[in-house]
Amino acid sequence: MMLHLAALTATIMTANVFLIIMPNQRIVVADRRAGRRPEARSGQITKLRSTHNTYLPLPVIFLMLSNHYPLAFATPDNWLIAALVFLMGVTIRHFFNTLHARRGHPWWTWGMTALIVATIVWLSALGGPTVPATSPETTRLSPAQFRLTEAPGFDPVQEIVALRCAMCHAAEPLWPGMIHAPKGVILETPVDLARQARALYLHAGHTQAMPPANLTAMDLAERATLIAWDRAGRAVP
Repeated sequence: MMLHLAALTATIMTANVFLIIMPNQRIVVADRRAGRRPEARSGQITKLRSTHNTYLPLPVIFLMLSNHYPLAFATPDNWLIAALVFLMGVTIRHFFNTLHARRGHPWWTWGMTALIVATIVWLSALGGPTVPATSPETTRLSPAQFRLTEAPGFDPVQEIVALRCAMCHAAEPLWPGMIHAPKGVILETPVDLARQARALYLHAGHTQAMPPANLTAMDLAERATLIAWDRAGRAVP
């Protein structure tokens, strides 16, 4: 989600430049060359969008790098963290904009920034998904899920998941800085794998979206194994 938001924001910034700022600047230049007085509206629109673009780069950079930091995304409140990151970009840029305009030193902005950072840390550790206790009821599988545990390739899949996924998707994640398994998805037991087989197929196999930025170096052969296992388990007996 964070990476997509960064890409969307960067696209908006680019559109501001090429679709609004530059065309309006050309209008102003053309009017000046023709001896006409430029309309105030062109300058106002250009200034507004330029101001928007001034405040957005820092949040965009943070969001683009956020996949490397579970503090930012491994929580149900990641949408709120993203909003606070945008607000933090405003407070930081306001300080430097004011400083460069020689209108003083608004040190209060750094206090606000520190408060926002503390809030982000608090949100990241708050309200993580709960992992239900294992019981006969919770370990019961549907016939389709049970077939997945008996499908060819299940043993290699367990090894792949243990090596590439389980350090984050565990009741107690081992990945530094991660407190809860992302989205509450646990991949520790055969039951877990059978229940999450479709997600493994889609995110780790087909789209290759997981692991994030391929941090655990899952190779194409391993992804192909996940795909083949899911298809074999879902084949009509």
